[in-house]
This record gives sequence, C-alpha cells and structure tokens, in this order.
Amino acid sequence: MNNRQHGFLRHYTAEFSLLSRIFDAAIIWCSLFFVKHALDISAVADYEYAGLLAVVFYFFIAELCSVYRSSRLENYGDVFGKIFLAWVIVCASLILLAVLTKASLNYSRLIVFSWFALAPCLLLLERLCTLLVLRYLRAHSSNTRTYVILGNMSAADKLPQQIQRLPWTGLVSLGHYDDLDALLLDMQTKTIDYVFVAYSATEQDKLNAAIKALGNSTASIYLIPDVLIADLLGSQWVMLGNTPLIILNDHPFYGGVWTLKKLEDLILGSIILVLISPLMLLIAIAIKLSSPGPVLFKQRRHGLNGDVIKVYKFRTMTTLDDGDVVIQATKDDARITPIGKFLRRTSLDELPQFLNVLQGSMSIVGPRPHALAHNEHYRTLIDSYMQRHKVRPGITGWAQVNGFRGETDTLEKMQARVDFDLYYINHWSLSFDFKIIMLTILNGFSSKTAY
Repeated sequence: MNNRQHGFLRHYTAEFSLLSRIFDAAIIWCSLFFVKHALDISAVADYEYAGLLAVVFYFFIAELCSVYRSSRLENYGDVFGKIFLAWVIVCASLILLAVLTKASLNYSRLIVFSWFALAPCLLLLERLCTLLVLRYLRAHSSNTRTYVILGNMSAADKLPQQIQRLPWTGLVSLGHYDDLDALLLDMQTKTIDYVFVAYSATEQDKLNAAIKALGNSTASIYLIPDVLIADLLGSQWVMLGNTPLIILNDHPFYGGVWTLKKLEDLILGSIILVLISPLMLLIAIAIKLSSPGPVLFKQRRHGLNGDVIKVYKFRTMTTLDDGDVVIQATKDDARITPIGKFLRRTSLDELPQFLNVLQGSMSIVGPRPHALAHNEHYRTLIDSYMQRHKVRPGITGWAQVNGFRGETDTLEKMQARVDFDLYYINHWSLSFDFKIIMLTILNGFSSKTAY
C-alpha cells in the first residue's frame, strides 16, 4: 500500500488532533466572551477564570469520554453524544465549584447559561464540519486504512457490502483469508491496519488460535460476533453501519491522547536533553579516550507498529553487534570496556536515546525496545508479545522500575517484562508516566542485573 493510497493525512494524524483541541479551546473561550459582550451585562467576576477552567475541565473530561478518539468507525450520533456528555459534565463541575466557593453570585446567570447553550452548539458544528471534510477525503482515497477478513466468510458476508456502502470509513479491502498462517505470512510484507475476525460459536478453537496469533501483530483486531460470543467476552462494542463489532485489540493512543503523549515527549525530552548535554559531552570524551571505535552505537530495533528504528546508545563494548544473532551482555562479559561497565550499570549509556525521543522514534516512557533477533525469538514463545509495539518504545518503562531490566536469561523473566509492558499500555495516563519517571529518578539508574 503506497502513500498515495493511504493519503497524506495518515502522516499528520497528531497535528490534526492537536488542531482539533485548539479549535475546541478557542470555541469554549471565545463563545463566553461573545455572549458577555453581546448581552452587555456588567458583573463583578472575572470571566477569564471561568473560561480557563472550562477549557481545562473540558480537556480532561473529553479524554475520559473518548471525544478525541478516532471516529473512523463511529456514526454521528456516537461522536456528538460524547461531546455533549463531556460539556454537560463541564457545566455541572463549574456550577458545583461556583457554589462551593460562593462565587456564583458574582456571575450573571443569563451570561453563564447562554454560554452553556452556545458553546456545545459551536463544538458540535465544528466537529460536524471536520467529519464532513474527513469523510469526503476518505471517500476519495485519502487517509485510507486497509482491512482483511479472517475466518468464516458466511459469518461476515455482509461486512464488505456494508463497508462499500460507507465509503467515508476509508477502509480498503485486501481480501479474505481462510488460513490464519497465510494471513500471518502476508502481514510480514503488507500493511494491514484492521483484521475483522469472523468465526461462529462452534469454531471456538479457531477463534482462540486467531486471537493468540494476531496478538503478536500490530493490527487492530475486531471480532464480528455471534451474540453468544459477544456476551461471553463482555468487550467494548462499536457499530460499523448496521454491523456490530467487538474490539479485541486496538491502538491505545488516539487523537488527543496521542497529542498529550507527544507533547510530554517533546517538552520533557527537550528540557532533559539540555540539562544532560554537559554530562553527555564528558561521557563521549571518556569513551573516545578509553578505547578505539565510535562514541555512539546504533542498533536496529522494532519501534511503533513493528517498524525498524535505529536506537542510539553510548558504545560500551569492543564489538557492535547488530546482526541476526545478538548475544545479551552477561556478568564479567569480556566485550564490555572499562568505562562501558560503569555506563551500563548506571544506565548512562541510554542517554543518547533522548535524541530518538526528539526524532519521534521513541518516547521517554514505554516498553523497552529489544534487538531484532530477540524479538524474532520471543514473539513465538510469549503470547501477545508484539502488542508491545502498538506504542512507541521508551527509555524507561513500568517493567524497568519494577526491577525487570538488564539480562533476560530465562523465559519467565521476559514473560514478566512483557506482562508489565502490556499493563502499562492498557492503563496509560499522564500521571502514570510521571510516576514511572519519578520512580526511575528516585530508585536510581543502577541495577544488579544490568551488565
């Protein structure tokens, strides 16, 4: 699938999401002052504080209501319902705060309630215009996504026709697969964004095998359910036209959540890189003086969606292993240089990865990337191993602050690391990231298992 088929918008998802949030903030803020000046009612209170609080409250509540999540497979009613619900909660929160602080008497009720009525209308109008533009572009082969159907085609016989009747989804079919192995083989060379799994209730073994195998991919997985299966799973539902789908695995970061994560990386990453630059310079000089070879070591690893990235590290060994077989460092490893032993034990060799963060290939917090050879080895041994790559890899992570870093000489250690990584992905929040960062700092960078 080339860039023309995907459309240019695919590469600017975060920027458009950020613009959406900016527009929402402007609407909430400007609508208040439009009402205030239009009604020309004098009041004691500073409406700037009310507008600012509304914007802050809306951003947090909108995240909880999934307002900024991708609406590709949602209908207008679902999208508008989430926006309206978020605004109602904002209004209720502002009223409660005003009553508790006894500030309600300072505000004109006419201005406030006119604002409460005008803002959601403008928010909905803005979102309607955005959806109309996006759906037009998707219907004309821009910002498309690919999909395949796996399993019993009779259970999903209406889905392709339904998608054809809904061109605004931008979904492009890559075919139907009866054979799971054939699909897994093609996923290594084709860009497949969605897999719609279609098995009847009598094919539970095939369903279980598909879920287990596809857990090691980065595709979003949706189940076309029998009612019985849907009841048993108790999973989240979405409607694609008149076709119900159950979400089994999907990308954890959408819209505004992606933007928050990106801003965290850019702002914190820039600040930290400036602060550690003198230390990095001293380390670079020490490496150059202590042993022959380059200062930086670049190793290929899997990043977001399994794409290969080059991860920067300070060179700590006499060799630069990046082939089909990569031997993990062990205690008293002869390949490790004297300065390298100190850098690895203190994790200072990882500092150049803040360059990866600013490049966009890594995050400050996320699952640690593994060498390509290690990924190929463990993906066949650990269930849902490749789900780690649904997010950008991190310099530190939930597994690392819980003691799972350094050598993984047993399958149980790697399984534990993966379990912590998947927990992080499924429970992500800004506060969770800050907790991990603080634990990384407080616990120190040294580790007995980091050789």
